[in-house]
Amino acid sequence: MASAADGMALVIPARLEATRFPRKLLHQIAGRSILEWTWRRAGEVAGLCGVWVATDSDEIAREAGAFGALVLRTQAHRSGTDRVGAAVRQIRPAPRWVVNLQGDEPLVDPRTIGRLCDTLRATDDEMVTCGAPVSSLDEWRDPSVVKVVCSADGRALYFSRAPIPGSQRGGDKDAFVSLRPLILAHVGIYGYPAGVLERLLALPGTPLEQAESLEQLRALEAGIPIRVVRVDGGGHGVDTKEDLLRVEPVLQREMEASRDKRSPEYTREGNTR
Repeated sequence: MASAADGMALVIPARLEATRFPRKLLHQIAGRSILEWTWRRAGEVAGLCGVWVATDSDEIAREAGAFGALVLRTQAHRSGTDRVGAAVRQIRPAPRWVVNLQGDEPLVDPRTIGRLCDTLRATDDEMVTCGAPVSSLDEWRDPSVVKVVCSADGRALYFSRAPIPGSQRGGDKDAFVSLRPLILAHVGIYGYPAGVLERLLALPGTPLEQAESLEQLRALEAGIPIRVVRVDGGGHGVDTKEDLLRVEPVLQREMEASRDKRSPEYTREGNTR
């Protein structure tokens, strides 16, 4: 059995054949797979009892083991949440809270995960996720960017790939300018109290979940509240090959900066001799 010495477990559900970008988690950027970049980000978060990769794929399991991750094997599942649930049942002692970080978030900010964890520790009856301001008109229109609209108290009202709110205006520029304060891009991370996760796992697929291909709508349809933590940036998940154009240069620069810091000429003050 896996071990959890404290109450907050982070699980990265990882499947091999994603619909829009098959095998994306194994795609190499600057010598590391997308999965490894995501796992390394999660490993920087303080206060977790552990970080696990959950998968039904032998290839994913070998990759995760090669870079040092703890691996939990599961069967095939309809969603990442279901895979996380199957993995968490293997962790002993059982965690009080569970964080689900999608494996295609190589730029996720560890501080974002930390803020979600802080909010999650204060609840036993609602899910928690994150949302960041949409940076451009193109991002608002992009169906690979999931948008979320919230109530005045910060709970999610709806998630969609459409340009919400104001989708009836066709995603035009004037609508974006006027509605921008209300627009948030969903960040691919969820937190659940253990009891809420079990309740969610017991639910069948729902019409809105299937219509939007967004598993979090299962929770909203069942009346499970989802609190949205506003953060500065989402970090850009890799949903399509086009997303790599934004992600690869950032990770290349990060790797180059890391190599520079390890060079003999690099001083502790961050200057070169």
